[in-house]
Amino acid sequence: MKYIILAIVLAVTAVQAQDKSKPTVAAMPPSVVKTVPQAGDTNVDPGLKEISVTFSKDMLTDKMWSWCSQSPDTFPETDSKKIRYLKDRRTCVLPVKLQPGKTYIIRINPPEFNSFRDTAGNPAIPYLLVFQTASHADFKAAVAAAEKWLRLADDGKYGESWDTAADFFRKSIPRKQCEYIIGKTREKLGKKISRKFSAKTYHTTLPNAPDGTYIIMEFRSSFENRLSAVETVTAMRDKDGKWRIAGYYIN
Repeated sequence: MKYIILAIVLAVTAVQAQDKSKPTVAAMPPSVVKTVPQAGDTNVDPGLKEISVTFSKDMLTDKMWSWCSQSPDTFPETDSKKIRYLKDRRTCVLPVKLQPGKTYIIRINPPEFNSFRDTAGNPAIPYLLVFQTASHADFKAAVAAAEKWLRLADDGKYGESWDTAADFFRKSIPRKQCEYIIGKTREKLGKKISRKFSAKTYHTTLPNAPDGTYIIMEFRSSFENRLSAVETVTAMRDKDGKWRIAGYYIN
């Protein structure tokens, strides 16, 4: 009987040891699941005011963060007093002031400074965030391309607007179809009265489009038959390096 009891105790102990050795989400360190901007993005809006990192687990949020520099020249200007966590307890926000045409390198939770920790005290796996902001020259070139393209549409030169569009645009829609669609739209709107640039966003990926460098611009416009309209023009850097129009939408 003693031998049987001893065997049962040993078996239970072995099972408990196995259970402790099994990996669980709770036991594993938190990892980065998202950053804004994304690592490797080469077309980040220099007007971006906040960088954020989101972890896979709830984190300790009372001033527990480690935004570290690779060098002073590649770390963004920031106000450390305004660093904060969002209500989800997983996303930490770093206020920044970015410069155009610059590469930034941010070390998130490196081994020597690992204050990003989950609620159990496990330090997050280190992460390297590297990105590049777009230049003012790109923005100016994109706006110039958009305004030139819009003037062609204003003048009823719809075929020429197709001719000057990006290679992707011309492969996506035949010339005659482009002339018909833009022509019908503009016919309903009537003559342009005014147009003013209002907003821009930078992208490297867009739905149903190849990866590339894009700037989406919005113009507040007025026409004879619609006094308030928003024209959305997508410009992309084409294969030859020039900015051309890859999309147009009016609302």
